[in-house]
Amino acid sequence: MSKKAVLGVLAAAIAVAYGGSTWWAASQIKSRYDTAFDELPKQTAMVRVVERNYDRGFLGAVSTVTLEIGCAPEPAAAAPAPVAKPAEGEEADADADEDNKDAEADTAPLKPFRITLRDTIHHGPLAGGSLAAATIDSELVLDAQTQANVEKFFGKAKPLTAHTKVGFSGAFTTDMTVAPAKLAEDGKGQFTWQGAQARMEVNAARTQVRYDLTMPGLDFSDTRSGVTMKMGKLAVKADMDSSAGWILATGKTEGRLDSLEFAAPKGLGTASGGEHKALPTVLLQGIDLIGEATIKDGLYASGGTLKGSGKIGETKIDKFEVGSSARNIHAAGYKKLADAWMQSGAANGCGKGGSKASQEAIKALTDQLAPDIKAMAKYSPEFGLDKMLVEIDGKRAEISYTAGLTGVTDEDLQAPGTALMMKRGVFKANARLPMKWLEKLAETGAESGQTPPPEMVAGLVEQGEQKGFVKRDGDDVTAQVEFSAGSLKVNGKPLGAPGAGN
Repeated sequence: MSKKAVLGVLAAAIAVAYGGSTWWAASQIKSRYDTAFDELPKQTAMVRVVERNYDRGFLGAVSTVTLEIGCAPEPAAAAPAPVAKPAEGEEADADADEDNKDAEADTAPLKPFRITLRDTIHHGPLAGGSLAAATIDSELVLDAQTQANVEKFFGKAKPLTAHTKVGFSGAFTTDMTVAPAKLAEDGKGQFTWQGAQARMEVNAARTQVRYDLTMPGLDFSDTRSGVTMKMGKLAVKADMDSSAGWILATGKTEGRLDSLEFAAPKGLGTASGGEHKALPTVLLQGIDLIGEATIKDGLYASGGTLKGSGKIGETKIDKFEVGSSARNIHAAGYKKLADAWMQSGAANGCGKGGSKASQEAIKALTDQLAPDIKAMAKYSPEFGLDKMLVEIDGKRAEISYTAGLTGVTDEDLQAPGTALMMKRGVFKANARLPMKWLEKLAETGAESGQTPPPEMVAGLVEQGEQKGFVKRDGDDVTAQVEFSAGSLKVNGKPLGAPGAGN
């Protein structure tokens, strides 16, 4: 065989191989689109695919999808029969009917809205100049009226764009950008948002997700009320495992907000005397957020902590920290409950909130889920505020509580919910507050007559201590409350016992 013939055969083989790879990549991408949009409406009653088009070519494709978000429109009802004019004695009933109609209108759900997404897909193995099964460029498709409204915020920039690179394994990486936005009106105020950027990495099985999100900041001001809000840079990253479903995603999330400032020099409402009461400026700085969730032995646990420093008016906050958690949540039971709730239109506020049909739908769902909710009690579920701490000038105030069920048996589950809570429910709460802070609060409140004068605070605390409601611990006032086995204790003593609130 001649050299030219060999080269020709080789070129043909490469062409066939490339064409086969492209056809395979195109088939895989189309299949994944079909699966994703078939599954989407099954996840929640609030999202529906109303129109979809997939125009597939050899080297690429264009997918256009219109989603309707919100409550599904109710079926058109038959026109009501003409109603005769009420007699004089029936006018009150007619007025009542009109009032009921007005109440139903007030509780009617918001109308659903639609968004259209267009994906321009380049098939691999050389997709968009890179080695990949495909690359996808996504954007919003807006009608003329919506585009005009959007331009008031974003100018000529595209409000949302995303670029996705799909690997041959099916894993993908998406880089998304939300354009900066600005709206200013003379005499009203302005809103300036510096946009957002995010990167998301997802494995082929769609069970592992890593993402990084950055928002440079925003500024808001309202000229008439004087309210202003400024938010500094926000950065969040997460590494999540959704093998058990998105509702039960586990892993760790970390975030940091540089600053958050809120000011209302004219107040937010009107005082009883008809004058606006100014609020002190609140400034929070160096805010760190840590969240974590796990599943072990079929039990789900999650927790989060928020901490930082700041300033309220002229008072400097050296440290604040808030931490909450939930433990021993039966994962399978929780997923069943969450899925049922998400898939119920009534549970998501659809239908007329005050209507009989809506109330009956929610009651039916609650009755259906009641046995599953009670069954979860056997695993001793617990949730609470683990810590809420504020430290100022070396003085610290702290509050915490936990609530849950423990020791629940199959026999207990036969009892009504209230009886179950009284027998197996557990609640514990602790509080610590510096005496100086109580005096300062009294001094501030006394000006408006809302609290006793500061000189009475010490006497009131002493009375509370004599009755067993509080304790003195150095310069602090403390209190403990515990409910378990159907009995209530205050500071370690049963309620009603000497020195325990008798």
